[in-house]
Amino acid sequence: MADVNKQTEVRLNELARRAAHTGADAFSRFLEPSDFAAARLAALDNGVQLTLDGGFEDAERCVAGFSYADRPESFPIRCLKAQWNARYASCGHRDLLGAMMGLGLVREAFGDIVVDEDCAYLFVMEEVADFVRDNLESAGRAKLKLTDVAVEGLEVPEPKGRQMRVTVPSDRLDCVIAAGYDLSRAEVKKRIQAGDVKRNHVEELRPDVTVVEGDVLSVRGYGRMKLLSLDGQTRKGRLAMQVFIYGK
Repeated sequence: MADVNKQTEVRLNELARRAAHTGADAFSRFLEPSDFAAARLAALDNGVQLTLDGGFEDAERCVAGFSYADRPESFPIRCLKAQWNARYASCGHRDLLGAMMGLGLVREAFGDIVVDEDCAYLFVMEEVADFVRDNLESAGRAKLKLTDVAVEGLEVPEPKGRQMRVTVPSDRLDCVIAAGYDLSRAEVKKRIQAGDVKRNHVEELRPDVTVVEGDVLSVRGYGRMKLLSLDGQTRKGRLAMQVFIYGK
């Protein structure tokens, strides 16, 4: 993992340096949120502007655009709308992710996959968009029809999931995850030690780290949750909070 992160840092620095020397915009492929700090540092070190864009507001995975002056006029991102007949089959994020990877694409070639009731929006790099549109025929048990949609002004559906109120003894990572996924703290600690837990998309090995509003937590096999708010102590001295559990 360290080698991969180092390669990403080197590549981002090369792109920022190119934008500084040529005056032409330079773009990465889709980055994980954990790579954004490296992109910001590359821009700062080379005296250029950085814009992160994933194709829609609040996108999780983004392309880094380095420019000598203002924001790049356009990003090499296309949006494909995948539709299926919900009367005969359903299709989820995992199905679509597996189908995209099954085409031989590297993960950096496409960004977020936003799923609605009978369609999904796939954000992909310009260089692979036509290939995906022409070859992605199914995902799970659903037959797909793909069409291009304009990125400009696109409003994607809100993420699926449920908001819930939980109370915890403290704002430690292991306490919050145990409450959100109804697991024992002992099980959560095992998961953390095994490297199965991420905080804001970065592996977290400290069960006692403090979580704050806005943190995105994930456990392999259980999905993601977001800490929406800390609501203060209950009468019994526990900490109340609102969390959003992603998923159907």
